[in-house]
Amino acid sequence: MWRMGTLKDWIDYLNSINEKEHESFFHPYKEGKWSKAAIISHMMFWDRFFYEERLPHMLNGETLVGITAEQVEERNKQAENYAHSGVSLQQIIDEAIKYRQLQINALQNEDLSKTFTIKNRIISLKEYMDGEVEHDAHHLKQLKGK
Repeated sequence: MWRMGTLKDWIDYLNSINEKEHESFFHPYKEGKWSKAAIISHMMFWDRFFYEERLPHMLNGETLVGITAEQVEERNKQAENYAHSGVSLQQIIDEAIKYRQLQINALQNEDLSKTFTIKNRIISLKEYMDGEVEHDAHHLKQLKGK
């Protein structure tokens, strides 16, 4: 059974970041890769997009317009640029926690078997959120160096 706690794992990680590590978060975690700050910003940008632009339509069972690869790349680039714009890591963390908590609150009492359509495919909220949890796991692995 899918549980909301899996979305909270992201918040738990963000709350565990030690302030002494902040400087290292702005350097690539591996050669040719994003910085940890950019990864956190990336997650925050997508959580914000999901919460503000997708979730209301999903909850109403609407048909959503798909996102192109170019739009994904543009949003990812915006997130990376934001992370390196001079904003503090704490601000990025605070925003990331805010948007994840808004999602959790919005979904808490919802029937996750509700469906919506995207790219001519009917999908449930649970299926969509399972994909989000996988996305979290992918980036948590990078951030934790595993």
